[in-house]
Amino acid sequence: MKQRQYPVFLAKSGFSLVELLICLAILAILMTAILSSFTSTMQRSAQQSSIAETQIETDVGLELLRADLEHAGFGLPWQLPAVPSPYLEPAPLADVSNIPKAIISEDTSGSSLNTSDYLVVRATNAIRGGSAQKWGYVGRDNNHNVIVQSLSDDLFTNNEGVIVLRPEVSSGVYRQLIMKGTGYIAKVKNQAVPLSLTLEDQDFAPPPTPNDPDGERFLVYGLNDDVNVRRPFNRTDYYINNTNIPTHCAPQTGVLVKATVNQADDNFFIMPIVDCVADFQVVYYLDTNGDGGWDQRANASSLSGLSAEQIRDQVKAVHCYILAHEGAVDRSFAYSNATINVGDVDTAGTTLLAGRSFDLSATIGGNWANYRWKVYSLAVVPKNLH
Repeated sequence: MKQRQYPVFLAKSGFSLVELLICLAILAILMTAILSSFTSTMQRSAQQSSIAETQIETDVGLELLRADLEHAGFGLPWQLPAVPSPYLEPAPLADVSNIPKAIISEDTSGSSLNTSDYLVVRATNAIRGGSAQKWGYVGRDNNHNVIVQSLSDDLFTNNEGVIVLRPEVSSGVYRQLIMKGTGYIAKVKNQAVPLSLTLEDQDFAPPPTPNDPDGERFLVYGLNDDVNVRRPFNRTDYYINNTNIPTHCAPQTGVLVKATVNQADDNFFIMPIVDCVADFQVVYYLDTNGDGGWDQRANASSLSGLSAEQIRDQVKAVHCYILAHEGAVDRSFAYSNATINVGDVDTAGTTLLAGRSFDLSATIGGNWANYRWKVYSLAVVPKNLH
């Protein structure tokens, strides 16, 4: 039998080893370019996200500072009927005068990182929440019963501690703290019949008169939910803290904090408000000639020699400046100036009028230029000094 022969077809197409190596090399180059572009995009995205987060957090923190400065002096007594002073304060900047000062600060403070400024604000509502946000008046009804009426959004409730001020004692004597012996804390309580609020100790209320309920009224301010109250006001401090610093912050930067003094034990409750802060400066606009407008820029320590009344009369505006960086270190970025003005400058933006010039290279160190530095400014007109 004859066998059939089938033709054998040999492949004539395909890639050689050299061609495969060239293709792999080109693919590797393309993948490297793509990954490099992707990595760069992700880094920029992360940096922008970090910057945006910093801006949001800073805006919130600055609003807290703005609110406290606007309310500086709220609920403070201007006169005390007894001496020596019935209250004590913790350092720094403890008020040793008989009348509490609404605002006080100091330059080159040893309590603030990089010898930055230290700011103290006093007001009954300097702490957030609770009784400190409440105020109203105490008077008497038709039957001469003591009645406490709240004028704030939050109403007074039973057993809250308050201070009581007499708006006008005589000509030129205003906002006198009502005291009983050495005590100045009154308690609000519910009165069974009629159902209303009154004071536990009626010695803190105005005396009955034939004109009631249109007789004299005293002012009432809430202080704190804690019954152990050491002073007739609340206090909050602003400074740069050098503990618990976020890891992305530059060397020798800290956290600008709002530190509220606890009434019961004089410890500070610390709330971080701005991260990665290198400097904090306070500038006052003062009316020293009594014409109603400001005539002098002054640094933080300028109020130290003024009385509480002089501070109320002279302080027309408070400007705060915060030097911080946005985001984390960026090796591809180079900040231009080694020194930066933290404070008021002239219209040309070059001459420092108040504040200080901060040397980034000397304080931060070798990689100071790889951070996006920014000076945040805040201008506040206090609304509760008078």
